Formats: sequence, C-alpha cells, structure tokens
Amino acid sequence: MPKNTLLSIFFLFLIISGCKSIFISNEPEAIPNVSLNSLSIPKNKISNNIKNISESQLQNEIENLITQKEKNIGNYYQNYLDSLKLQLQDSGSVQIKNYEGFLVDLLSENTKNDTIYLANIATETNSKGIPLTFQYDALINDEIFFEIECLRLNALSNLVYGGVDIEFIEGSEVRFQESDLRKNKKIKGSFKVLSDNPIVLNINKKGFIKATVKIKLKKVLGNNFVVEKRIDSIEQKDIVIREITDTLYHIIDDRQYVLSAQLDFSKAHKLKIPIIVNELENIIGWGFWIGLNHDISNYKNLSKVTFDDPLKLFAKTELVKTASRFHLPKTPNEYLAVNFSNYTNDALSLNSTETYSFFKSDSISKPSKGKFDIVNLSKIYDFNLAVKIIAVNTEKIKIEVEETTYKMNEYINISKLK
Repeated sequence: MPKNTLLSIFFLFLIISGCKSIFISNEPEAIPNVSLNSLSIPKNKISNNIKNISESQLQNEIENLITQKEKNIGNYYQNYLDSLKLQLQDSGSVQIKNYEGFLVDLLSENTKNDTIYLANIATETNSKGIPLTFQYDALINDEIFFEIECLRLNALSNLVYGGVDIEFIEGSEVRFQESDLRKNKKIKGSFKVLSDNPIVLNINKKGFIKATVKIKLKKVLGNNFVVEKRIDSIEQKDIVIREITDTLYHIIDDRQYVLSAQLDFSKAHKLKIPIIVNELENIIGWGFWIGLNHDISNYKNLSKVTFDDPLKLFAKTELVKTASRFHLPKTPNEYLAVNFSNYTNDALSLNSTETYSFFKSDSISKPSKGKFDIVNLSKIYDFNLAVKIIAVNTEKIKIEVEETTYKMNEYINISKLK
C-alpha cells in the first residue's frame, strides 16, 4: 500500500477520535448511563515509533482502533436507549432533547401502525402575509392526518383580504392546499408520505390583523408511543442598563433685594433684572417668581408642606398640564410696579400671573429670555423683594432595571399510548 494512502488512513483515525464532541451538548442528557469521555482511545494504543512497524501492521492497528471507536459509540447509545426504554416502561413517559428526535424511531423500531400526535394547539397566525410555519419529521409510508379550524377572523379583514390559507409541503412538493378558510370552518384530510422528508405546514393570513386557528395533527408511524413536541418558557430575570430621557428642574437664580422708598435718595428704588439661560442644554421651559415681604414667608412655609421647591412644582404642573392647578404665593401691592419684557416667542402658561410665570421653550429659543423692571412707587415704605428663576431641561441618563425574559425550551415528550 502506498505510504500516502497509509497516512490518509491514520489522519482519518484522528478525525474519528475527535468525533465525541459532536455528541456532547451544553445541555445535560436526560438519562446518561455512560460518559462519552470514557470512549476516548488511550494514546499508548498507537505505536510510538511508526517507522519501526510495517505498513500492513499500521493499517491493521488503525482499522482496529476505528472499529473499537465505532463500537464504543454504538454501546453508549445502546445503553442510553436501554435507559430510556426502562424509564418509559416504569413511569409511562420520558423526555428527550429536541435535537434527539432521531431516537424516537429507534425506540419504536419494533412496533408498527401506532399513532403519534404531533400537535393539538390553538395559535394566532402572523399578519401581512408572513407564513406561520411548523415542521415535522416523517418517514416513507407514514400517514399524516390533520384537522384545522379557523376560530377567530376579523370580519373586515376577511372581506378585504380573505380567509386563512393552508398548505402542507413534503420536500419540494405541495401535498395539500386550502385557500380562504373562513371563520368557524374546518378542514380535515390525510396523505401518505412519499419519501423520508420533513413535512412543513404553512398557515398564511394576508392583511394587518391576525386570525386564530386550531391545529390537530397526527401521524401513523407504526409504534405504540405518543410523541409530542412541547415548548416551555423558562423565566429569567436580568439587570440591564437602559438609557432614558429625564426631565430636570433647576433653580438658576435665587436672590433677595431691598427696594427703598422714593424719598430715600441714598438707596435705589428701581431694579432691572435680566433672565439669561445659557448654561444648560435641551431647554424645554423656564419661569420666575417674585415675592414681597409676607410672600417670602408664605413661600418658605409652602416648601415645608410640599417637601419641594414650590416654583419647581408650579413648573411641573404647567409643563405636564396636570388636572389640579398649583398657585404660588402672591400679595397684590399698589406700591409696586412689575414690568416683564419677553424677548422670546416661547409659549406662556395660562396660569401665569404678573409675579410668577412659566414659558414652554424649544432648542431654537434665545438664551436671553427677557428682563424685569421693578419700581417701588411708595415714597415712605421700603420693600424686601425675592426673585427666583427656574429652567427646565432634558438629559439622557442610564439606569439599572430588572428585566424579565422568557427562554424557550423545546423538548420531545414520549409516552405510552393508553
């Protein structure tokens, strides 16, 4: 035998030696009796010095190891099948992973002409003509029996787009087709599988509204087992980071002044106070409050009751238009003239007054909002004056939230036919 051929056989052996990874899943097996790790071939079974043996000896050694490997794998699955059969006999049912579907036929290979129930569900269709698809394994001469009923169908959608379309496909051939299945209508039928092919059931609903159908599906496989594909949802809770838009309220100016009487020439009886909002981004609103003497005390008492700054609460109610109005302290005074000049086109809140107001703003509004001209008209009285200015903006912030998700777990349930 040529040496190249001999080396090819040797590398083939190495490839087969690593095939155990194909059979190992991240999910635990249902009833594993034999560990696949025990199937590995000890290295000392291969001659350390290949040059010292003949080509025929090397060929025989490799063939023996390959045969032993195949035998070990066969023994593993035979032991696994025996365990499944034992559990099925004792408890009447057994569960296997979805990817182990090929074991169903091995478990039932000695029996014939029994029924496997593939589906008995009520489900919503997709919309917009996107098919709802189910796929089932089938072998030659299996017989498929089906019963499909339309439980719910929107009358307008039915009128415009028609009913539900049903289609069974085997391989590349359409084995059954029903168009325009209407509400409370049912179709029944059967067909025999022509070759070892998966059977695909397509359910299609045109339009934007879903329909509800009930599907009963079984096949005569020739065994005494009921085989059902089931889907469970496993709840999982995870902490995820989400970015949200938060609305923030800032008191950007909070000052007190004294307006002297007009006859007191040593002190000012006029004030000019500009309102400029230029240190914040994404401004959506701004406002002010002016208070005199008793108004200042009332404002402080109100903050103790509300546990927040009253001007912030006023801005919130005006911004989100709550049903209940919120008023700030205000005492009419005939000796005080307050004139506010607005430099913007921002929308004034309907609940605004001469001494407190709120404006809704946007990103193109000017930073310079306006100015106050406040004059003490009294010739003998001084006044204590408080001015508060608020600005409201939005910011993107990241928060941690607990999110509940559901992981789909697919498995096959095998039970004895009663």
